[in-house]
Amino acid sequence: MTSQVASPDCDCHHSSVVALAGHVDHGKTALIHAMTGIMTARKFEQECGMTQNLGFAHFQDDSGRQIGIIDVPGHERYIRNMVAGLWSIDLVLLVVAANEGWMTMTQAHLEVASAMSHAKILVCITKSDLVDKHRLIELEEECMQRVMDACEQLPNVICVSAHTGDNITELKALISDELIESAAVPASPQQETQHDQNHKRHYGCHLYVDRSFSISGIGTVVTGSLVGGSLAVGDSVYLMPSQQVVKVRNLQTYNQHQDEVFGTSRVAVGVKGVNYKLIQRGDCITKHPQIHQATCEIILRLNLPAKQLRNCQLEVAIGSWNGIAQAINITDTSLVRIKLKSAVSCYFGQPVALIQQGGSRLIAGGRIAWIEPVARWQRRRLYGLLDIMPEHFSIADQLKVRLQLDGVIARQHAADVNMAETVGNLALIETESHVVLASVAAHAELEIMMLLSEPAAAITTAEFESRLKLNLIVIETVLHRLKQQQKVYLTCGTWVLGQGVSEDDLCSASQNLLSKIRHAERAGLSASKQLTSTEAKLIKNLARLKYVTLLDDQIYYDAQLYEQLVRDVLTGTKQLDLLSMADIKDRTQLSRKYAIPLANRMERDGWVKRQDNHRLVLKSIQ
Repeated sequence: MTSQVASPDCDCHHSSVVALAGHVDHGKTALIHAMTGIMTARKFEQECGMTQNLGFAHFQDDSGRQIGIIDVPGHERYIRNMVAGLWSIDLVLLVVAANEGWMTMTQAHLEVASAMSHAKILVCITKSDLVDKHRLIELEEECMQRVMDACEQLPNVICVSAHTGDNITELKALISDELIESAAVPASPQQETQHDQNHKRHYGCHLYVDRSFSISGIGTVVTGSLVGGSLAVGDSVYLMPSQQVVKVRNLQTYNQHQDEVFGTSRVAVGVKGVNYKLIQRGDCITKHPQIHQATCEIILRLNLPAKQLRNCQLEVAIGSWNGIAQAINITDTSLVRIKLKSAVSCYFGQPVALIQQGGSRLIAGGRIAWIEPVARWQRRRLYGLLDIMPEHFSIADQLKVRLQLDGVIARQHAADVNMAETVGNLALIETESHVVLASVAAHAELEIMMLLSEPAAAITTAEFESRLKLNLIVIETVLHRLKQQQKVYLTCGTWVLGQGVSEDDLCSASQNLLSKIRHAERAGLSASKQLTSTEAKLIKNLARLKYVTLLDDQIYYDAQLYEQLVRDVLTGTKQLDLLSMADIKDRTQLSRKYAIPLANRMERDGWVKRQDNHRLVLKSIQ
């Protein structure tokens, strides 16, 4: 990782990455050398005549923009290395040798490239000097038809010779034109599309690692393709799926030191805070762990029906990661549950390839439709919602599914979408922090009122959540609306029907003091001995609001505990009965220290009247 200064002609803000794919020995490495002057094959690969791992090169187009090149292995034994190079690309240059034509791995690479990205396909027929013009015309038509059949694109086709240099300059110009046309490289910074801006916001800056190593004097370095934003020296980033925070120490792109790099580009990142041996291919560096989540299970929506896909073990390619997983077909849908053997970082909408275990055949491709855990009782509902999303689903569709599934979404998650377009004719209730589906809220209100209508019903918020199987935010929103309508109120942590002052309207200090009194139970709280001057003022207000009861000049009880003790004293008595202090102590299990203040308070409230050392019952409990 050298420290060269960026060329003034280099536009580091706008760059792209192109991957060369195709059958083994069709001239990909020689073509890259002809375009860039860089030999991507390592010495042992040159000796055996076969690329086995990813190779990297780059060139500048006529406008000075950097275009990175990834050389992927062509042999089926190295299909996993090939897949690792395709996740971040802006263009696929599909290489076909004129003298051999379309081969098995040409088709396999095309299918995997189509599954792993939505990049445009450009067909390059190499070794054009080895065949006649008639053969080139036939092969051009065959390549166009095969690409159209596989991914419904009508590709441009160019014939070149790395050996003679024929059409190499034209190929580089065509690559640049294709990237500009597909908006991967804006013709100018002002022409960055709204799609590009939305992609950066929704998918965030991230880099899937393809190599990790250590350099003396620099430390741990990782390489990969940066996508979705910028990365600067000094940034703190997350290493997923471990969620470890590391710091960016150095940055280099296309052999030039940078203080900041922008996607899409090939980047070497020097990181501080982790040993390179702890970083694996497929790990992800991101600024947004809430987007690039670590998970062991995803729901994938397939691009095309895969009739041969059954519950089985297969290999999954996500970013530059690949590994063994269990596929569980979801009946009557285009969905499949993927249970991974180890955690991987991924995001909603990310392309994924399913590959035959131990082989090179693509079983299916699709996009991640769901990442987060879901309760078993919600699964069938979720599957139905995911299956009917549009073919080219977006973040807005994810929000709509979440809203219909949970009945609520956080406003911050909907900040970058047009809610009116997203939800259509669905009625909403908007709060300061959330958006709640009105139909779900109406159902919750009906169920809550029915439960509270039962005799002596007093239910906590958590109990409502458990019994109704509804999102907690929905429950809280509905209870708040019912409280404002004076249909319910909160007392002793439970909701009851009727009008009253709700405990959740108290300030936090008063709520804490009320909790303290209830925790004291029959010992009560002494205003002079156990309360601060501020708490002494607060407890007087609680007494005024009838949350607590003052037994005498000092001792406070929870109001409901006082009412329960009154019932304990008077149960089984009738008017004009006499009760001794011993009777009161026995009935309440209170010591004389508390029994006398209790009797005095009952006298002030008109329940009893003192008669010598006894208490005369004035009112009995009905």
